[in-house]
Amino acid sequence: MKTTSKYNKSQIMKRAWNIYKGNNPYSYSFSAALRRAWEVEKAMIKYNEREAKRAAIEAENAAAKAKRISNAWTIGCLDYYQNARPGQYFGD
Repeated sequence: MKTTSKYNKSQIMKRAWNIYKGNNPYSYSFSAALRRAWEVEKAMIKYNEREAKRAAIEAENAAAKAKRISNAWTIGCLDYYQNARPGQYFGD
């Protein structure tokens, strides 16, 4: 049975090799570079989940705001035109 993984292991290994070959404090050993690559990958997944949740909330709030504005606009139009005589020009 194959399990799906949310981690891109190829990307993690590439990041680990770049860290190992680079000039930074995590490049003392490949195991340290690999641990750092996993930390970065896990942090990126958490960040992407938070951003997706925030974007969904913002979209929901925008839709609710548009609905409120639409309802207010409709009510305002009905109030404005309710006393109109047939064929009256309003300058719209």
